[in-house]
Amino acid sequence: MKIICVANQKGGIGKSTLITVLAGALAADYGYRVLVVDADSQQTLAGVRLTNDQPSVEQERLAGTLAEPAFPYALESVGMGQVYDRLDEVSDDYDVVFIDVPGRSDDTAMIDVLSGANVVLVPVGASDAERLATISFMQLLQEISRLSREQGLDFQFFGVHSHRTNLKEEKDMDEFTDALGLPRLQASLRQLGCYKRLSTRYSYLNPAYRRAVGADAAVEAEVRALCDELIARAQLTSELVS
Repeated sequence: MKIICVANQKGGIGKSTLITVLAGALAADYGYRVLVVDADSQQTLAGVRLTNDQPSVEQERLAGTLAEPAFPYALESVGMGQVYDRLDEVSDDYDVVFIDVPGRSDDTAMIDVLSGANVVLVPVGASDAERLATISFMQLLQEISRLSREQGLDFQFFGVHSHRTNLKEEKDMDEFTDALGLPRLQASLRQLGCYKRLSTRYSYLNPAYRRAVGADAAVEAEVRALCDELIARAQLTSELVS
């Protein structure tokens, strides 16, 4: 089981969007057994499932048209201090676990969750506030990575543009993080309207869902590129995926 934490100390930077896009595609289209743990006090992902998705599931169930399973991946709300107790209980049940953590945390729970992950994905923004918060956060992860190597632990972290717009500030951010030796994924998500309409039920690689949200073939290409790069960089494996 690979544990992937999506985190940044700056809130509103696209953590939940990134998890939703990746979890849906890896579960529905790549065949991974996926669990999403919503440990963020805002409960964004749990709220999306309850508010956006559950009503349609209930309607289909009543009409006798529901295709099981209703959701491609499991989603659980777990407190920060209980994350790894819960993962120990289900370690044989999943190939990949995504953890959504709070934008900010002033106690040791955040460090504990980050340190226990195999991979941390850091959504990257281009504004001055986002840049400063992201760089300091990635430098913290760089220190966790150093300590993990000394202990022979599997730990990696990557910056990832979750709403790339090709602004000059984004290119400056790339150059700055590269100069600091902070790793990043080459694949990214563009700031497209379709990602604002989140669902924990459908994958953006599903043609019918893309049509429903007004997404074109470019969305399929960038989601697939992001999944493929994450699979390669994180060395994700599954009995269902060759």
